[in-house]
Amino acid sequence: MSTDRLATSGDPAATEPLHSQLASLKLSYVVEHFEHPGPTGRRRQWPHVDYLARLIEGEAHRREDRSIQRRVGLARFPVVKTIDQFDWAWPKQINRPQIQNLFCLRFIEDKANVIFIANVGLVKPI
Repeated sequence: MSTDRLATSGDPAATEPLHSQLASLKLSYVVEHFEHPGPTGRRRQWPHVDYLARLIEGEAHRREDRSIQRRVGLARFPVVKTIDQFDWAWPKQINRPQIQNLFCLRFIEDKANVIFIANVGLVKPI
């Protein structure tokens, strides 16, 4: 393919081949955002490599998010709960800073174990 056919204008007819090529490559984030760098990009006058890097970063984040959503769906959890939904009022005695520290998952990097010990009946199945 010759690169002299690539369009550089914002004309919709000129960018149509690029739209179809990006769609065939399944680069949905790039398709949605490549024509409009937004106010930050225009104000900073990003070099083309930096702008391309931002587009690819957005595409990578979108794919990672979809991958996580797909895996959670395949896991078929009966209820999906997030850290934001954690009820700090129950149980009555909880070391909140220690639990929040566990949410950072540093114990994985340290190759350490975490063991939760509770009285009988404290943990209730959903």
